[in-house]
Amino acid sequence: MLNNAKAAFKNLVLTLISLLVTLEIFSALATRLFDVPANLPNYKIPAFKPFWSDINPIWGVWHEPHSRYDHVRKCYRAVYTANSHGMRDQERDIDSREKRIVVLGDSFTEGFGLKNEQRWTNMLEETTGIAHMNFGNAGIFGPTQYMLLYKNFAKKFEHDGIIIGLFPGNDFLDDSPKFGRSAFGHRYRPYLAESSTGYNLYYFNKSELGDAPERQKRKSFSRGTRQIFRNFTHSVNVIEYVIGLVRQWSGAKIHGRKFIFNYSGYTDYNESDWKRFSYIFKELRKSAGKRPILIVLIPRPGDFHYMRQGKTLKLQRDLRKLISQYSNTSMIDLLPILAKPEDWTRYYQICDGHWTPLANKLAANEIAGSEFYQALQAFYLNRVKATQNK
Repeated sequence: MLNNAKAAFKNLVLTLISLLVTLEIFSALATRLFDVPANLPNYKIPAFKPFWSDINPIWGVWHEPHSRYDHVRKCYRAVYTANSHGMRDQERDIDSREKRIVVLGDSFTEGFGLKNEQRWTNMLEETTGIAHMNFGNAGIFGPTQYMLLYKNFAKKFEHDGIIIGLFPGNDFLDDSPKFGRSAFGHRYRPYLAESSTGYNLYYFNKSELGDAPERQKRKSFSRGTRQIFRNFTHSVNVIEYVIGLVRQWSGAKIHGRKFIFNYSGYTDYNESDWKRFSYIFKELRKSAGKRPILIVLIPRPGDFHYMRQGKTLKLQRDLRKLISQYSNTSMIDLLPILAKPEDWTRYYQICDGHWTPLANKLAANEIAGSEFYQALQAFYLNRVKATQNK
């Protein structure tokens, strides 16, 4: 009897090991041969401090100060580091007499898959000699969070203008409470709910906020343990990618929205999405005072198809109408610039759809030639004059 039990247990262990090995082989083939856009193991012992974490009580996800992340996918390898403020940027002082710009946005602004010097913000800083402080964040970050981060944090840094990298490919979806509850309901995130008096701010899943020291200690162990498996296996990364994909697909299906693969933020946002964004921009514009604001539209390859079909891209029309209500506000649409070559892989990473260094260079060149910098100079001179008169 005892021998039979031992044999059964041995067979069970061998079966589990075989399944795990098979899963690991399948996952490795999926990521390395078939371009499944999951992270690859970097084979490094992880720090128990994650790079992105839901640690900020106001805007949710942020970089852990002084953290580091080695990001490996099939088409790139990049090392990210956060400064003492949690920005993926060089150290920046709060006060400065120099000309400076606050840059807000998501993963395209943070520079997913890129070294810092390959990002459009760093290229602009080198070209113009003006500090472009990068507050971009890749952790499912949308316009509501841009606004909250600016009003409660970025605004404290002395600056003379603001650039917003708006990615229509998911910025409207990410901000939708209905879509977010299904796709990101497991995360601590802020949302705006429309009411009779305007919009009310509320948060999903407050239990996931990691600001309490005892909770941080508890969560850091579990995160660190998960990160070990991410860093040394293909299968955990593929499983996490598939889970995220299913959540977004479910969110789109439940709420009658197009899924991310056939969704274009240039045409497919609804009236509720636009009203919410208009409110967010009004609040951000008010908080910025007389500083100039430039909105940079960042397209995805699927948007090129819509443009070449000659479809009306209502975002261009709606955004021009919105910014015409405000002074010192302008926009640049990069869609016509990036849609020129037939081979879009020159501009977009084949393994996850983020920009290549070449696309960042084109964006930087286009932005550098805009009238935004003239308005920036005017505000800066007035700021210096006001300081001298004190």
